[in-house]
Amino acid sequence: MFSGLISIAVAFWFYRTANAKSAPALQWAGVGFITYLLPNLIWTFTLTKPLVKSLHTQNAGFSATLVSHSGILVGVTVAVFVWYAVLDKLKTDPRREE
Repeated sequence: MFSGLISIAVAFWFYRTANAKSAPALQWAGVGFITYLLPNLIWTFTLTKPLVKSLHTQNAGFSATLVSHSGILVGVTVAVFVWYAVLDKLKTDPRREE
């Protein structure tokens, strides 16, 4: 659930930035959603699940919780990188009406 809320927040952040730069805002909201969610899911299902299973067998509940939420950090990191590398560098349209 927490990851879903963050994905919506990232999409809204991309939407607002694209709208301010007169870029297609809905498309950029989708890009933001995907750039957060895709790395998060890949990280979670390829690396985190096996590690969490081994931690649960060792009764390391707190460590398992931290590891299971590490996908959120990966997703946010990739989204911030894409925002900085692409969206932040877009030029603002001078003809845009406020």
